Order: sequence, then structure tokens, then C-alpha cells
Amino acid sequence: MTPSLVLFDLDGTLVDSRPGIVHSLRMALQQSGLDLPEDHDFTWCIGASLWKIFEDYLGTKDRAKLEAAVARYRHIYRDGPMFEYDVYEGVIDMLTHLKVQGARVCIATAKVHEYAREIIAVSPFASGIDHVYGSELDGRNVEKSDLIRMILHEERIAPENVVMIGDRHHDIDGALANGVTAIGVTYGYGSREEIAHAHACVDHARDVVSAITALEVTPR
Repeated sequence: MTPSLVLFDLDGTLVDSRPGIVHSLRMALQQSGLDLPEDHDFTWCIGASLWKIFEDYLGTKDRAKLEAAVARYRHIYRDGPMFEYDVYEGVIDMLTHLKVQGARVCIATAKVHEYAREIIAVSPFASGIDHVYGSELDGRNVEKSDLIRMILHEERIAPENVVMIGDRHHDIDGALANGVTAIGVTYGYGSREEIAHAHACVDHARDVVSAITALEVTPR
């Protein structure tokens, strides 16, 4: 397969951003009146909708309460923690190879696009990214199926010419819902079982390019 457009999730796929996300979630929950144990596992939250995260932890669907919690998180996160990340080994070389092959490379993240663009702009792989797509402040396009549908429209491209790479089921489900080829990465936050329904899975960023090349896409 030779795609015209390659989409990448951000957290857990290009960067390990767990420390900043967990710090921000814990503080936002504390400010919302919920203290969690120090060893609480927030892994399930990474890549998920902030609205769903706070709905689960706070046990409410009240829009005003959820908006307040999301606003707390964003204030904390943007005040520094969003730049607390490490680039996964092999990512920069992988992006370079894709650009040499002529692919357009974009970010497709549930993170608010203006935050994601700030992160990418100062990252060591900024030159390898053509555009950053993300969600809106009001929660629109936070679901990967909605985001990818919007990207296909904006890019004016057929789904069979697109590949989505991500580490969580949100990425794989969103791609398949739009007829886009999906590759899962096992070095991120999701388990191999969680992304087993992808067209292919890789254990290292250096294997992404060869996995794309080897794909013979069949309907899922």
C-alpha cells in the first residue's frame, strides 16, 4: 500500500506524555473534590475524551459541572505539563522516511488542536508534520470517528488512500468506521488485545513504514 495521507495519533504513538497528563488529571480532580490514591492507574484516560473521563470520575452528566472540570484540566495542562513528554525511539526517522516517500503526514488527536499545534511546533519532529488536526474546545471532534471524518472532508481524499496509526482502540475504531486502514502500535498505552482488530500491529516506531508498505487492505 502507498497512502497519500498518513494520520498519527499523538499521545502514546509519537510521544510518551503520561506524566503531564496524569499530573493535570489528578490536580483537576482534586480541585473538583475527588482525591485518588497515589498509585491510581490513569492509563485508560490517555486518548479518551475529557468529557467522558470527568463524567466517569465525578459520576455526573451535568454539562456545567463537566465543563468546569474540563476547564480546570486545560488550565493546569497548558500551564506547563503539556510540554512534559518524551519522543518515542525511532519516531523522527520514521517520519523522515514517510516524507521522503511523498506522503502527507498529519496529526489526528483528541487533544484540542490549538494545544496540539503548540506541542508540535516546538517538538524535534515538527518538520515532519504537515498539519495538526484535533478537537474543538466545546468537545466537537473529540471522538476519533468524527475527527477522521472531518479530516477526510478537509483533505478531500478518499479513505482508501489514508492510513491511521495509533495506540488505542479509539484510533483503530475511528479509522475503521471511516473505511481507513488502521495500524496499531503496541509500545504506547493500549494493550495488543485492545488494538488487535487493526489491519496490522507493530512493536516499534521503526516498523511503521514497512508495515504500511506490506499492507494489502481487505474490508473489516
